[in-house]
Parts: sequence; C-alpha cells; structure tokens
Amino acid sequence: MSHKNPKMWIMKITPGGSGDTKKYFENLFVKDGGKKIIGYTKEEGDKIEEFYSLWNRIKIGDLIVVIEGFNRVFGVVEITSNHYDDVNGEGDLQSDWFYHRRKAELVKYFNPHIVSKSHTNRNTIIEYSGEGARDICDMVWDKIKDEYWKEKEIRNMQDKIELLEYKKQIILQGPPGTGKTRLAKMIANKMTNTSEVVNPIELIDGFLKNFNTKSKDVLNTRTRHEELLNDFQSKFSIESLKDISKENYCIGTGSNDSFCWWIERGLISLGYYFPGSARSYLIYWSKIKNEYSKHGLAAQIENDDEATKRIGLLISDLLEDKNIKLATTFLGTSFLLKILHSYYPEKYFPVNSIPCLENILKLFGENHSLLNGFEKNLKVQELFTERKKALGSDVTSIEFMQFLFGNFDLKGKIEIKTNQIISRGEYKIIQFHPSFSYEDFVRGISAKTNSDNKVFYKVEDRILMEFAKEALNNSKSKYVLILDEINRANLPSVLGELIYALEYRFKHGLENNSDNEVESLYDISDDENESNRILKLPDNLYIIGTMNTSDRNVGHIDYAIRRRFAFVDVLPNPAPIREAGIEKFKSVCNLFIEDYDTVVWNNPKFKTSKHLSNEFKPEDVMIGHSYFITNEKDEEGKPLDEIKQIELKLKYEIVPILKEYVKDGILKQSKEIETLISSL
Repeated sequence: MSHKNPKMWIMKITPGGSGDTKKYFENLFVKDGGKKIIGYTKEEGDKIEEFYSLWNRIKIGDLIVVIEGFNRVFGVVEITSNHYDDVNGEGDLQSDWFYHRRKAELVKYFNPHIVSKSHTNRNTIIEYSGEGARDICDMVWDKIKDEYWKEKEIRNMQDKIELLEYKKQIILQGPPGTGKTRLAKMIANKMTNTSEVVNPIELIDGFLKNFNTKSKDVLNTRTRHEELLNDFQSKFSIESLKDISKENYCIGTGSNDSFCWWIERGLISLGYYFPGSARSYLIYWSKIKNEYSKHGLAAQIENDDEATKRIGLLISDLLEDKNIKLATTFLGTSFLLKILHSYYPEKYFPVNSIPCLENILKLFGENHSLLNGFEKNLKVQELFTERKKALGSDVTSIEFMQFLFGNFDLKGKIEIKTNQIISRGEYKIIQFHPSFSYEDFVRGISAKTNSDNKVFYKVEDRILMEFAKEALNNSKSKYVLILDEINRANLPSVLGELIYALEYRFKHGLENNSDNEVESLYDISDDENESNRILKLPDNLYIIGTMNTSDRNVGHIDYAIRRRFAFVDVLPNPAPIREAGIEKFKSVCNLFIEDYDTVVWNNPKFKTSKHLSNEFKPEDVMIGHSYFITNEKDEEGKPLDEIKQIELKLKYEIVPILKEYVKDGILKQSKEIETLISSL
C-alpha cells in the first residue's frame, strides 16, 4: 500500500465497563494540566519496547485514528509535538493510562461511528500501511481522510476570518490550484451567513432608556432641527400653498429655496426623501429642455402656473385633512408623508419609505398587512410614543429614526424568528483585469438618455461604493467583497484615494467620523449648487483578494497597498486528495521539490528541486492540490471513475501548465524533464 500524506496510524483502545466511548476518548486529552495529549499504555508488558519503537516513528502532523474495542472508528487526532515522558513527583513514570506522551489536537469525532475491521490487540498502535492493518478497507480511509480535511479546512478558515476581522482586508496568495478562490468564497459565506442579533425590543428599550437627551450635541441638534422646520413653514404656510407659483414650487431652478427643494434637500436631516425622479413632483425645471417639464396631472393642464396651483391645492387640502384620497390619486404616498411630517412632526413619523415602515413594524411585532401607507406611518408613531412614555423617555422621533437606521437594515429584508432578528449579510465576487480602472470600481461618469432620447452624463457610484452603501445601511451584518486576481489590475490607479480609507474605516456608532472619510475626484451630487465628493468604507465591509504567485506578468503591489493588506499563503497540501490522485500529485511535486516524503504539509519547508529555475521558489509556482481532487459521485449520485478523472486532468490541465512552465523558464528545459512530464 502506498505512502500517504499525512501518514495514518491506528490506535485501538477499550473503554472499560462504562461503555461511554466518547467520554473515554475525550479523557485522553485532559491529562497533563489540561493539555491535549496522547500516549501509550504500560499494560502491554513485554511489548513496551516494540510499542515505543513505533511511537518514536510518528511525526508531527501524522494522524492517529482511534478505534474502540468493538472495531468502530470514532475519532481522529493530529499529532502536534514530539514525544516526552510523563513522570510523577517521585520521578516514576505515571501508572495511569499513558506515558511517553505527545501533544495532539482532536480533529474529528465521528458520530455515528464508522464501522471497520481491525484484528489488532487492544491498547496498541500500528501503522496503517503495515501488517495487521490491511483489514481496514480503503473506503474507510477515504471517508476518514475526507472528514479530516473538511474539519481542517473549517479550522484553517476560522484563522483567516479572525485575521480578516482584525485587518479588514487580506490577500490569499499562492501558486495555481491551491483553492484560493474557493477558500475566499468559504470565508465570505461563513461571515455573511445568517446570524441572530439581540431581541429588537430589548435593543429599542435600551436606547430609549439610556439616550442622553441632555448632552450639548443633542440639544444643539434639536435647536437646528426646530429652526429648519420654522424656516420652512414660514416660507410655505398651508394657506400660501393654494396659490403657489411655479418658481416657488419647482426644483431644478438652482434657487435652493423652492418647496420641492426643501422637501428633498433642505429638510433631509429630518427624514430622507428620495423621489427617484423629479417627475414625482409632476412639474419641475428641466435644464436639458430649458423649460418646465410636466407629468401626470400637470401634463393635462396647458398653463404652467395653473398646473402648479392645482398641485398646491391638492397638497393644502391634504394638510387641512380635507381630501387625502384625492391627493394620493395624483401624488406619491412617500412624497405626501414627507410633507405631512414636515408640518405635523408630532403626529407623523419621519420615515416615508413604505418598505422601511413595514420593517419597523416587524421590529415591534406588529402585523401591517391590512394597513395602507399612511396608516403604517401613523402606527409606527403611535408605537414609538407609547414606548417612550412607558419608559419615561424624552427621545424625539428624529433621534429614534436615526437609531433605527443605524442599527437595523430597514432598507433590506428584516426577518424575525423567536423574537430575534435574523440578520443576513452579503458577498460579491469580481475579477480584476489589466484594463480595470477607478471608474469601473469606485466612481465614474456614465452616459444616459432622457425621455427625449437625448444623451446626458451622470456621475455614479460603482461596485465598491454601491456595496459600501449597503454595508453602511446594515451595521449589524457583514459584507465581503472578493477581488479575484487582484494583482492583475493597476491597484494604485484602481483604488485611488481609497488607499487611505482602507486603513481608516468609517465606524458605525461614532458621532464624528470625519477623519475616516475621503474625497473623490467625482462629485455625485445632482445639484449644481451642492457638492458630495465624500467616500467612506464602513467597518463591516471586508475585502478578500486572491493572487496567483506564479504569474509574473501582472501589476506590482506597492508598499502603501501591501501595508493595508494582510498576505496569507495558501499552499499545496495533499490532505484533500483521494487515493486515485495521490501518487500523481507526488510525481508532479517532485518536479519542484525534493524529499517529498519528509514534508510537514501543515507548515511546509520546501527543498528546491534541481529541475526548478533558481529564479523561482517552489511555493510560488508548484501545481496545487485542487488539480488532483476527484469527485466520488456525479450530480445524480452515480459513481464516477476517479482514475479516469485524474487522467483527464493530467492531459488537459496539468501537463499543459507544466509545458508552459518549461517554455517560460520556470522549469529547466532538459531531456529528463521532458521525459518526466511525458510519463505523467
């Protein structure tokens, strides 16, 4: 039977009278002051020297498959230290189960157990490839090895997650075929997977009870809000709306003092309203047409002034509670809710988005299915008022709204399960290439066409900033952006000023985050009298790059960028390779390294092969294990020919890469190397 990496040994134990194999098994790892250890028994008497000889041959990284006395595999451990004698205070060897101990790590406990055949004596250890172990079939070994690799992958992935949590961005680097992109996806999926957050009512009550309404900043903000409302209402009294002029109503004129400008921009700190299009106002000044653009009801009235007055009358009637139904026939509910709150802030809640209102009602555990948009808003205000009254709180609806948006994904989909919020993050993967630019990745100018099919240009956020906005709006979830082949793009050019923002992240919950913002070259504001160049990367946005170290014809990663990323090696490892591919993997590895059988693959130190050019390191150009991984069954569950899979991989994937390596001078050109490659 061929040698395997890591080498496997079989230990057979007998749990005694209790029959609790799991407890007995775990007890082997709590001796020596709680350190995880494993050793061999003294009970074998005259076999001690034979046992010791085998025990001394076991290397760090080898696996011990533990079988109980009834021939069931129920655990695998990995050796993590050389052996040492365990003695008591009087200098004698311990008389308990084990001495000549080794530190070990429990990799997998099998439940249900894997049934095997092992005609070995109890409390003994044998080499899997030696005599006495042949009754354990390869199928059992493959299953054990598959399970072992899955568990190691999970633990290895957790290390990367902890690093990513700390650094915020990492690059997984290694030669081709080591599973860098797969690992990135696994990490991203794990981090963004469903997680339970605290009970929303508990979080809401905590805010209402603990919010400091007497702080100087809070009092100053309240004063500014009150002044804004007074200024707006004095300019646009309810009575004056009945005869409002088009100049005073329409947005787009650049005066920054029209009714629609105040609703959309001037009162933004009192509740965000985004119309989607100026068409929502029914009439506005079009810079492209250089005239007033009318839609809906307004388009049916020829005179612009008359059309504007008709809209003003609808709004004034709404505010006087005369005809809400008529107003909603022609104007959108969100627009009207924003107007209602601007005049009656104590009655209406400062949220006008219907999906957001529905999510708030979910937080309170309220059924909203039978309510219209106005009723949903009023219900939220009612629940807020009742809650703060019960807790003796002086929080304003504006402050409560800001708390809600800062702590819950109101713009997304909120799920409540057993009084807990189910928070879902998201991950995306994009592949960099040499022509990728800042305008593709961060922010750039797009050509658009208007309703008259005329071209105009608009600044838009791209992949990164759109994703960052989602993370900003959902502080309780994690967002991961995978940049595959990150070094194939010109990173300093692609990232631009965000090199600074990568290190100084925008932190949720901080009142002053100005030091964690940067300015873009592009202004995203639609208003020529306002500017919005701010870019910010929130602390719940993570970036994983992947980099192929064998590709020398790619962009250079300079020191400024390297300092902001943690670089993680993802190297070849035979552990996930099944029996069908292990010998071919070894043959290919021998083109790059020497002494394959002595490599400790969990922390490899490679000795360069004579076939590899002196300009290259094995860990940068070796062919990775993923090229040798086979599937046991197809998508329909039918058995696959694993030998045939390896043959196809060699012919169409591995050998072409090796020939390219020879052509590029990575592998030295010689008759011997040609023969070795041909023999594959």
